[in-house]
Order: sequence, then structure tokens, then C-alpha cells
Amino acid sequence: MRLAGAALVTAAGLLAGLTAVDGLRHTGLRRGELVRMLTLLEFELGRFRTPLPELFEKLSAQLDGEAADLCRRVRKGLDGLGRREVDEIWREALGALPVRERRILLPLGTVLGRYGAEEQLAAVSACRAEMDRARAAAEDALRERGRMYIGVPAAGAAVLAVLLL
Repeated sequence: MRLAGAALVTAAGLLAGLTAVDGLRHTGLRRGELVRMLTLLEFELGRFRTPLPELFEKLSAQLDGEAADLCRRVRKGLDGLGRREVDEIWREALGALPVRERRILLPLGTVLGRYGAEEQLAAVSACRAEMDRARAAAEDALRERGRMYIGVPAAGAAVLAVLLL
């Protein structure tokens, strides 16, 4: 019975580490998809000058995950354009994202649909560059600390298991 308990404690430590690594991996993937969204947004605005409702409809069909969800929320919010400003719609749509991603994307709301194409493109480009740096930082964290996130909880749990025996 003690041996089974020790095995369960060790497995719980390993699972905690794997969960932390999965969180780091998911952060990098989410930020990568947001970079892709911003790249497509920049292309559409720069090349075709696509109107915002059509643009976010198109983006939501081309993207996956939280970036697609963000585009769908923006597109739905744009139905109320006229009663609400774009930056209010944008800010509400960002509400489901983690704080770091929200902070990076928030300034776009004050520019989209409000200024000329060149100003919008400059804002999207700056935002894309910052999101790409955040993506790279998440990937670096995964590469540098991934093994430690698994090893330390597993080792701690193994020590606790030995003490319980």
C-alpha cells in the first residue's frame, strides 16, 4: 500500500511538471498564431484596403485557435459599429486573452479604422514585431526551462515518496 502511495506521489509531481511545460508550449503556439493574424491583417490592409468587417470575417476563416476566436469576436462587435467605437469593440474582444497578449494588442484598437492606411499599417507592423518577440521569448523559456519544469517537481515528489516509505 505504501509503495502504491509513493508511486502516486511521484506521478503527481511528474504530472505537475508536464502541465507547466504544456502551458509554456501553449503560450508559444498562441503567440505564433497571433503573429500570423497580424501578418495577414497587415497584408490585407496594405494590399487590398479590405473594410474591417470583411477583413475580420476573412481572418476568422483563415486562422485557428484563440486568434480565430478573437477575429470572430471583433467581427461580431463590428455589427454595432456606429453605436460603439472600434477601440471599444477591440478592447472587449481582447478580454479573453492573457494579460501579456492583451497589452501588446491593445494599442491597435485606437488606430484600426480611424486613421489612414499608412498609420494603420505602421501600428500593425509594430504590434506584429512585439508579438513575435514575445513568441520567441516563450519558445526560449520552453527550451531553457522545460526540462527543469519537469525534473524539479518529479524529483521533489520522489524525495517525498521516499520519506513516506
